[in-house]
Amino acid sequence: MFDHTHGAAQMSRRRVLQIGGAAGLAAFLGSCGLGESSSGGSSSGSTSLDFWLTPNSSPEAMKAFTTEMATGIKESSGGEISAASLVIPWENALTKYTAGFSGNNPPDVTYQIIPWMNKWRETGVLADFREFASDEDLEYYTSGQPQSYLDAATGENGELLAVPFTQGFQPLGLNAAIWEKAGQPPLPTTFEEMIGFAEALTFDTSGRNLKDPGFDAENVEHWGMAWSSIPTQEDNWVWQYFWGYGSDYINEAGDDIGFDTAEGREALEVMKRLVDSGATVPQGTFADDARWSQSTISGKSGMQWMPPPSEEVFKQYPDARLTVVPLPGGPAGRNIVAGCGYWAIAAESENPEAAYEFARFLLQPAQADRYIRMILGQPTRPVEGNFYEEPLADPRMNTFQNEATEYGQYARATLVLPYQPQEFLIGKINDYLFNGQPLDAMITDASAGIRQMAGAA
Repeated sequence: MFDHTHGAAQMSRRRVLQIGGAAGLAAFLGSCGLGESSSGGSSSGSTSLDFWLTPNSSPEAMKAFTTEMATGIKESSGGEISAASLVIPWENALTKYTAGFSGNNPPDVTYQIIPWMNKWRETGVLADFREFASDEDLEYYTSGQPQSYLDAATGENGELLAVPFTQGFQPLGLNAAIWEKAGQPPLPTTFEEMIGFAEALTFDTSGRNLKDPGFDAENVEHWGMAWSSIPTQEDNWVWQYFWGYGSDYINEAGDDIGFDTAEGREALEVMKRLVDSGATVPQGTFADDARWSQSTISGKSGMQWMPPPSEEVFKQYPDARLTVVPLPGGPAGRNIVAGCGYWAIAAESENPEAAYEFARFLLQPAQADRYIRMILGQPTRPVEGNFYEEPLADPRMNTFQNEATEYGQYARATLVLPYQPQEFLIGKINDYLFNGQPLDAMITDASAGIRQMAGAA
C-alpha cells in the first residue's frame, strides 16, 4: 500500500535526481526522437507489461527514466510485475497507438495527451480507473486537479479513463536587461496594459524609445514583444485572451464560434492593438520556430509567451537574464493555455490488475515528480514552495521554472470537442491580426468554417 502522506490537495516536495540537459518543454510539447525499448527484465512467473510513452526529454534521460520505472515496479511488487518500455517518436505516436489499441495485444500502460483523449473517449480502448482503484486512491487522483483536465479524461458515463499528473504552459518571460534599460516600468497586470509595457520596452539602435521624437522604425534594436504568427506557437496563448474577456473560441453548444460577442470582439481588438502598436517583432524577422521562441532570451524582444528555456538554450546566451511576469489577465480573470499529460490503462490489457498497479506506481509523488522535472514541466496540482529545489544544469533554469509555477493555478485546457478547430481558427484570427481582413469578415468566415466542421464531426 502506497502512503499518500502528502495529502490529496497538494503535492509534497521530493528530493529526486535532477536530469541535466532535459530537452523537453512539457508533456504536450515533447521533442521527437528515435523509438527506444527498455526492460526491467522478466523473471519466471512474473507478469510482463508493455509501457508506451513519447520522448519528452533527451534520449538519454528517457532511457534512464524507463529503466528506473521498470526496476521500481519490479522491486515494489516483489518481482511479480515487470515492464518493457517503448519510446515512440511523436510523429508516429498516434498511428502506433491506434494500431496497438486495435490489435489483440494493446500496450498495457500508456502516456496520453488531451488531443488523443478526445479520440479514445469515444472508442472504449482505455480502462476505467474506478474499476481498480480504492476510494482513497480515486480521491488522490482527482482532488485538486484542474477540472478541464478531468473533463478531457472522463467518459460519457463518468469513467475515469486516465489520470492527469503533469502540465506545461508558456509563461510571459521578460528580458531583465531590457526592462532595466526602460527604467523598470510597472509590470503589466492586464492584457491591455501589456500594450503600453511593450511600447516602453521598444528602442531603436540610437537608444530612442518608440514614443520618442525621431524614433527610427527601420533600425530597431529590440522590440517590446514577440508575437509569432506561427499557429503551433499561437495555440499556446491566443485562447487565454478570449477567456480573460469572458468569451471562448467555440460556443457552449460546440457548433459555432464563441467569440462573435462583445467580449470576444474586445479580446480580438486588444490583440490587434498590440500587434499594430509598432512594439512587436515584425513577422518574417525570424525564419523558424526556434528563433521565434528565443526572441526574448536573445535580446530581440523584451517579453513574449515563451517555453521554459532548456540547458542548451541558456548555453547559447550565457549572459541573458530572464524573469517571469505574474500572469496578466482580462476583465473576466486570468487563465493560461495549458497542456496535460496522463497515464492510462488499456481496456483490453491481458493483465489489467497488474497494469493498474504499475500506473498507480507511476502516479506516486516520487515517480511523478521525477518525470515532471525531467521534462521541465509542472505538476497539475498546487505546490508548496519551489518545485525545482534541486539544482538543474543552469541555475537560471531553476529561477524561471519556480517563478512559472504560480501560473499552474490558472491552467486551463483547450475544449473537449469531437473535432479540432484550433489550427483553422488561428489561421482566421491571423487574417485579422496580420493580413488586413476586417474583423466582421473574419468572424463570418470563421463561423462558416466551424459550423461545417461541427456538422461533419
